[in-house]
Amino acid sequence: MASLGIHNIRKTYGDKAKGVEVLKGINLDIADGEFLILVGGSGCGKSTLLNMIAGLETVTEGEITINGKRVNELPPKDRDIAMVFQSYALYPSMSVRDNIAFGLSLRKVPKAEQDATIARVAKLLQIEALLGRKPAQLSGGQRQRVAMGRALAREPQIFLFDEPLSNLDAKLRVEMRSEIKLLHKRLGITTVYVTHDQIEAMTLGDKIAVMKDGVVQQFGAPNEIYNHPVNTFVAGFMGSPPMNLIPATMQRRGSDFVAVMTVGEGAAQSVALPVDARYTTALSDSQSVLVGLRPEHITDAPRAAAPTVASISVPVELTEVTGADILLTTTLGGVRALARLHPDSLDAIRGHTVSVSIDVSRLVLFDPATGLALTR
Repeated sequence: MASLGIHNIRKTYGDKAKGVEVLKGINLDIADGEFLILVGGSGCGKSTLLNMIAGLETVTEGEITINGKRVNELPPKDRDIAMVFQSYALYPSMSVRDNIAFGLSLRKVPKAEQDATIARVAKLLQIEALLGRKPAQLSGGQRQRVAMGRALAREPQIFLFDEPLSNLDAKLRVEMRSEIKLLHKRLGITTVYVTHDQIEAMTLGDKIAVMKDGVVQQFGAPNEIYNHPVNTFVAGFMGSPPMNLIPATMQRRGSDFVAVMTVGEGAAQSVALPVDARYTTALSDSQSVLVGLRPEHITDAPRAAAPTVASISVPVELTEVTGADILLTTTLGGVRALARLHPDSLDAIRGHTVSVSIDVSRLVLFDPATGLALTR
């Protein structure tokens, strides 16, 4: 196992002065045994960063360290890492056994030791019955297990995963996500995992780095990023459904502030939500803000168990029954907003109004001009 340091990493394709800069000063420190998620949309630079850690891409500027040792100039084979690819990258003509043993054979590991390693890895991943098969005879989930087994056989200091579940169907993704989580819990190997799926990011990672346009927007624990996003990009990217971002105007009432927003499309009515005192020094009267509220913090009264709750009636424009809950679409502040209701909320019918409770203690305020959170 190993710690991983990523210090002021930059990557430019083409001429340094006129080329395309895809990574713009990345700084991350991952402790020994931590599970780091690199998450972001297509083209944000997450796979490029993973390839630089692996040694498959050169570093334009900055330093990558493993256990405090600079590895910028080390070839991939000398970095003691193992990588699992999106495409599995199995050798089609080889059996599962030979695929797992391939790296061991290249390193001239004795045959008896190879057999012991293969048996251990196969048992860990529950693929003992597959060792004689070829990749074409395996399902997607089985192929992914074999790819993980090949990586495990090397006993690396660091695991690198490049969107390993994106080719699987939804049910299998959930199952394999659990397998990867359990595997990390058993082995405790430092892991860097690239995904565009924020559900994978939230459920797998000890730490998450949310990336956009080659810049880390926020780096922290999943709960911190989910509950305290530093800007509107993170608020809108993390969470399914994402955080509602509702235009409102601040009004001073004595020493406190309230966020005033319209309700419904006609804007004939409005609601004033009390704002936590931690925002006071960042606010002024009549200031425009974006109020960030997760759908689960706009809910029906039976599920609201917050210390500070505001109750309002909202028009029902659309309902989506998921089984576990009902997603209700309404209009707040002139924009579409989602609420998450109890599945037994029979009043949530299109064309009606429904009473919802807003957990105002969970409000996050953003500056609409910069997109930055007004305070943390």
